[in-house]
Amino acid sequence: MVSGGWAACRGCAVLSVVLLVAAAGAGRGSAVTKGLPGRAPALHKDILVGIHYFSGWWPEQPNKWTLNGQDWRLEYPGRVPLLGAFNGQATMDREIEAASRYGVDYFQILWYYNDPKVAKEPHADQLNNGLRCFMASRNSSLMAFTIEVVNHAPFDIPTDDAWDASCREWVRCMKHPSYLRVGGRPVIKIHGLEWFLRQNDGDNRKVAAKLEHLRQVAREAGVPSPLISVGVGAGGVASGPPVEPYDFMATYMDVPPLDQRAEPYPYAKLIDWAEAGWRRYAASADRPYVPYVPAGWDPRPWHDPRPSFEMPTAREWRDALERVRRALAGSPKLGIPLPDGSTRKSLLIYSWNEFGEGGIVAPTKGPRYRMLEGIRAVFGPRPKRGGAM
Repeated sequence: MVSGGWAACRGCAVLSVVLLVAAAGAGRGSAVTKGLPGRAPALHKDILVGIHYFSGWWPEQPNKWTLNGQDWRLEYPGRVPLLGAFNGQATMDREIEAASRYGVDYFQILWYYNDPKVAKEPHADQLNNGLRCFMASRNSSLMAFTIEVVNHAPFDIPTDDAWDASCREWVRCMKHPSYLRVGGRPVIKIHGLEWFLRQNDGDNRKVAAKLEHLRQVAREAGVPSPLISVGVGAGGVASGPPVEPYDFMATYMDVPPLDQRAEPYPYAKLIDWAEAGWRRYAASADRPYVPYVPAGWDPRPWHDPRPSFEMPTAREWRDALERVRRALAGSPKLGIPLPDGSTRKSLLIYSWNEFGEGGIVAPTKGPRYRMLEGIRAVFGPRPKRGGAM
């Protein structure tokens, strides 16, 4: 994927081919809501831990495990995932089990608009396999999930009819018993504020009308009006009319504006940049803000022109999580809004499986379960099945 919010977008169309390692093939589970396993997951914790999830890993060629015909994992063997290299059903079942066991409350799964008449990139139809597989998983009751609508080119939603069809698909997903609800309302995010504004001719009234249409589709389907967030950058505070149509804000990932160099920068610079963003939003945001925590950023396997950073040590990772925990406790503006005007404390980690970009919480051959162990140490295990938020 890419770094989200307002950070520059690399897009998904750049990489190619396959490899030998593990895992189930790309799943095509049905996104239906009948006969679902289990019941809604319990989300009693003081702070909800969410992790972004990218479903861009498939076995067919071209794929994202290779660049220019070469498997880049040969140079970065520590990034080989332990639970499955491809977004299939067996991989997702294992990932839900592992994430929930170590205290993760929900996956925020990237969703891509695909027009069957216009090819976005080879195998782009598989970009939503993660969502389909989560909904079909026998483990889906162990944790929650929600949708992040990716709207950077070439995946913007071009027409009103396409927007209506997309809204109806998202609302069908919201009927799944494990769809994330806060204060009784389902949660959904538009990936990039500036992109969405441009896609609506720079007119905030058109943005508001699109979002109101989503809410109306939900209400007509018997689903509570969604809480809609939007992606913003960490380097400044988004405010004023552009953010008014949304309920809250969040960041997928943002990268400090440093020059690229051969040697990665220390992880401290990455988390310091993120924390400075949390503090700005806590001090002066017009809407609540969910802070993000970068699990890493090192996109050298994909020859990305932006700077790279060292992966966090176990101590650095735990310190980063402690810092966001303190920030959430110290500000009423950080979290997901509740009906009484307070916030449900939550954070989002970049990312579960951005293996090419280096945002990785999923167990890999390098750090193995170190990132998940840090989450459990700071935020505790998930509660047992059942109950309400």
